[in-house]
Amino acid sequence: MADFATVEDLRARLLGRDLTTDEEAKAPALLTDATAIILARFPYLDPLAPPPVAVGVCCAMVLRVLRNPSGLRTEAIDDYSYTIDSSRSAGELYLTQEEARTLRSTLGVVFSITPGAPATEEEA
Repeated sequence: MADFATVEDLRARLLGRDLTTDEEAKAPALLTDATAIILARFPYLDPLAPPPVAVGVCCAMVLRVLRNPSGLRTEAIDDYSYTIDSSRSAGELYLTQEEARTLRSTLGVVFSITPGAPATEEEA
């Protein structure tokens, strides 16, 4: 299965800096995982000819992990406190409601039912 996006696609969307050596090593696996998540949600997508928006969605999913690897959502200084993003407990890599809507609207899908598909944030 071909991934929806490449490491070069990630580089093009990572504004203001280059990928670190560690990010460069993790990126291919994360792109494969993001593609699998998208295909699990939208099994009718053709992995060999994905719509152009799938590249952006795949990269956005991976960049969320690369930009915030510890999953921090909030942090305080005095009497130190921090909060881990809820996505961290769900495996970090996820498809947002907006990204799913974007994929559906680009594909002309207004409503779809996928037996066995995982629940979305709005369904959960």
